[in-house]
Amino acid sequence: MDLLNNLLFFLIAVAILVSFHEFGHFIVARWLGVRVLKFSIGFGKTIWSWKKTPVGTEYAVGMIPLGGYVRMLDEREGNVDPQDRDKAFNRKPLSTRSLIVLAGPAANLLLAILLYWSIGLIGNEDLKPVVGSVTQGSPADQAGFQRGDTILSIDGRPVRGWSEHRLYLLGQVAAESEISFLVQREGLGTQRLTVDPVVSEEGYFNPAVLSGVIGVAPDVPTPDAMVSGLVPEGPSERAGIMVGDRVLAVDGQSVQHWFELVEKIATGEDRNLELKIDRKGTTLEVRVLAEFQMINGKQVRRIGIYGPGNTDFGDYVVRMRYGPGEAGIRAVETTWLMSALTVSLFGKMLTGNASREHLSGPISIARFAGQSASLGLIQFLAFLAVLSVSLGIINLLPIPVLDGGHLVYFAAEGVLGRPLPDRVLQWGQQFGIAFIVLLMGLAFYNDFLSLLP
Repeated sequence: MDLLNNLLFFLIAVAILVSFHEFGHFIVARWLGVRVLKFSIGFGKTIWSWKKTPVGTEYAVGMIPLGGYVRMLDEREGNVDPQDRDKAFNRKPLSTRSLIVLAGPAANLLLAILLYWSIGLIGNEDLKPVVGSVTQGSPADQAGFQRGDTILSIDGRPVRGWSEHRLYLLGQVAAESEISFLVQREGLGTQRLTVDPVVSEEGYFNPAVLSGVIGVAPDVPTPDAMVSGLVPEGPSERAGIMVGDRVLAVDGQSVQHWFELVEKIATGEDRNLELKIDRKGTTLEVRVLAEFQMINGKQVRRIGIYGPGNTDFGDYVVRMRYGPGEAGIRAVETTWLMSALTVSLFGKMLTGNASREHLSGPISIARFAGQSASLGLIQFLAFLAVLSVSLGIINLLPIPVLDGGHLVYFAAEGVLGRPLPDRVLQWGQQFGIAFIVLLMGLAFYNDFLSLLP
């Protein structure tokens, strides 16, 4: 069922993103007087098509739903009647052709803005910007953060929710820039704390930037490390753990609450664990043989227990919702920050300053599509927005066969005063195809590694 769910929402995401991209090319071509012969969602054999008139645009759906294309009237691709030459793409001025090519990526960025704007209008819940813990030795610890601090602003940006400025922080961390926090500290008023993020290769693009890079975790309810359920025939049930047991320690390290228990179990590497538990006032030592699972490409240790459910987050969350104007401004800013972050990540991968494991293929994207959809409409819209930005930016890369490659050809044509020779175009196309195949091969390789136990 997970596989089918992931596949379904992956195809929905691809259909939406490709439709917008190709519609950008299509509508601008029509506006600028170029005849569009075919508008197709999907490649391969056409399984459905429709024409309003014999000489109108053919709207089609291809058998392979992993892309799409717009076919325009062009003398380089076939004979064109003399009376229609003024409607051919190749006969249009350089500026017109450039705008048509640029319209596809621009449509994806516009879609991202619309999605982020919709998210702002609908609203979602976020944790209050209150520090629950500070990682010892972290940049936040060195800056003087304390438990109970309320974050009021980040570099002058007002803060209402814990993850409100995540993209901005990621950009600052990637640039290794100092970050200024204004916090409210009980009994001492406001304090200004400056964090100098020193990050590892993996830390440049850690989505949990506050906790994973800077070193402050949000204030959340901390349920007891109580076993509320067992996986049938799982490691804990086989070891004799019972519902109602409270875990006191793991391998001699004390446990204060459920989240600490999960962390100690998940991040360990030894299959043999020794748990100290309290069972109705009696302290027992239990040995458990753990199992390992691959989750989001990482090996995680599991012992087959469920924690307390239905934790009340009522006093720890805030409703984040904006009016149409503010939502629009934030949508534009978020799209810009995500675009800059995507360019920065790609640049760091090319120069070896960031792991190429950040490059995801269809399998990983499908998994993220299913996971985001299972979390609700807001998460799926956010996933679509991120993917739309990525598609727009990637298509602007100066690689032949991509929109950015065509823009490079047009720039060269503008400088030389004539189109590039056919031989140069063929060499460029061969290079572009080889580069895309190499990129896709690396993405599939990363996907394959993520599936290995």
